[in-house]
Amino acid sequence: MKTTRFTAANACEVIKVVTDSGVTGYIDASIPPEAIATWYRRLSFDLRRPIAHSRRLLRQNQRRTTRPMRERTRRRRPGPSLWLPKRGRPLIVLR
Repeated sequence: MKTTRFTAANACEVIKVVTDSGVTGYIDASIPPEAIATWYRRLSFDLRRPIAHSRRLLRQNQRRTTRPMRERTRRRRPGPSLWLPKRGRPLIVLR
């Protein structure tokens, strides 16, 4: 694995990493190397797991976040739009 350090066009220091298999990656130099190593270990560990495991975790998280809807304690009366017919003479005549 080869690493080279250079300054990008936006004046940020960048590390270019080329693996033995030919994959190229660019990393911001402000990120500490310990954090990159930890992130790489976690990512490679997660990629070894089957996809069903991550889907199961996702379902569990969704189950925790959804809350049951509160049911109404009393029935509400229908509004005036339900009292009047759609066409024709209204049922209630105000004089």
